[in-house]
Amino acid sequence: MFAWKGKSDTSMRVSVVIPVHNEASTLSKVLVEVRKLEPYEIIIVDNGSTDGTKEIALQHNCRVIYYRYSLGNDVGRAIGAREAKGEIVLFLDGDIVMKSEELYNFIKGIQQGHEIVLNNLTWSVYLKMRPHYTTVGKYMLNRYLNKKEFVVGSLIAIPHSISRKVIEKLGWWNLADPALFQAMAMSRGVDISDMASVDVIYTNKVRPVHTGTSPGSPYPKATSRIMGDHLRALQYVIETYGNRGGFSEDNRDRAFVGKYKPVLLQKKKAKYSAIIPVSEEKIIIRSVIQEVKEAGVDEIIVVANGADVETVKQAKLENVIVVEFTKALGHNVARAIGAMHATADICLFVDGDFVIPAKKLTPFLHAVEDGNDVVLNDLQCLLDMFHPADPISMGKYFLNLVAKRPDLWNNSLTAVPHAMHKKVIEKIGYDSLIIPPLAQVKAILEGFSITTVELVDVIKTNRVRPEQHEFVNGRISAFDRIFGDQLEAVTYLLQRTDERGGFTDGDRDRDIIQQLRREEENTNE
Repeated sequence: MFAWKGKSDTSMRVSVVIPVHNEASTLSKVLVEVRKLEPYEIIIVDNGSTDGTKEIALQHNCRVIYYRYSLGNDVGRAIGAREAKGEIVLFLDGDIVMKSEELYNFIKGIQQGHEIVLNNLTWSVYLKMRPHYTTVGKYMLNRYLNKKEFVVGSLIAIPHSISRKVIEKLGWWNLADPALFQAMAMSRGVDISDMASVDVIYTNKVRPVHTGTSPGSPYPKATSRIMGDHLRALQYVIETYGNRGGFSEDNRDRAFVGKYKPVLLQKKKAKYSAIIPVSEEKIIIRSVIQEVKEAGVDEIIVVANGADVETVKQAKLENVIVVEFTKALGHNVARAIGAMHATADICLFVDGDFVIPAKKLTPFLHAVEDGNDVVLNDLQCLLDMFHPADPISMGKYFLNLVAKRPDLWNNSLTAVPHAMHKKVIEKIGYDSLIIPPLAQVKAILEGFSITTVELVDVIKTNRVRPEQHEFVNGRISAFDRIFGDQLEAVTYLLQRTDERGGFTDGDRDRDIIQQLRREEENTNE
């Protein structure tokens, strides 16, 4: 045995669980390294191997649980956990050889008192490349669970270790859905560490599920399954904390839009309408309006959302429609109000706190004129500029991924400018504009055409608002609001599809799990 430094319980028995399917070429090497850990037992769950994998496992004195058919992803891991006797359960795969030295920390972490030890793959988000779809899912699940410190740490990735007590507490069967098990553990205060790190990204064996298509999905089968796994976990988060995942939305007055009856001040139908919410923009608002006029917009609606007197005065000097509210209605409510006043079929949305040149705005108007229903600001360059990408961009990207529009990258109705046809707004509802990610998912599911045409840099020009963008008690108000908005969109997606967002379950054999659970219940009676 290896002597660990520091206080730890070295008397804890170690069970190693390895699901396999035709791993004859690698299993012996895997087991040689595992034996160096001197585990109490090695449990091999064989998913219908036909290449001698079972015989190799028996030669290494492993306990083999054999099924003549494939159980589907992660089911073997759950069954192995059910059978494990050790106080520490270490989960590996049979196709990736890892040095015993790399595996020690997964055992050590549990010995030192942690209850789950994840594989720390934080280094992968610093690679100079756009994040992989599954990386985005892992990253955002941790963000939505308020566990950003784990970055992309996930029970979907091996190796990882779990204390027997936690498996008993949360249910071995839930390990068939590793992202769900992770969400349960994080929400219930399980002590989790990511003190161990093994590179399994470049060593993972490419299988047909990694490249073959999945029906009804733009992704390969494995990616589709993992997307569904993350949505299943978020379904649990939503059931536990509500449809915003417990995230605040500040002082947004949602009910106002339902009660509001606009008085249309312009009887003639406009060609283009622009909606500009303002609060305290007295210095810049006239310049904003002038550029919108220069872009050819013939109806400009300024929604004074609790604005100061001088801002309203300056806007009126430009001879535009000004809709005034003495009280601030909250984020994005003004967008919906402005849209209710618009008479044109083509609506352009901009903000009042920074100037966008007219030449940058006209492509949005023309793109809708050319037949596109929704036109977004093309900000995908942010995925190339920053490594890791910022959490808001990652959340936008994740939402497009689960809505099966990976081509939209991190582009979102959250960002201005954007334009849309009035028929979209009437179909999804004016109130949806209050929650931009929700409006976007509704538009996608309704089959409206969505595209990007122009990059408008709103990062450098966007005004920093201390009450929204600064850390308060370790949190950023604007982040919380946007994360909550994104989870509302996820909630809607799940309601319209199923708990996996319409993604494949990866042919998991749920029946065998139910059978084993019934056997346990009968035994305990």
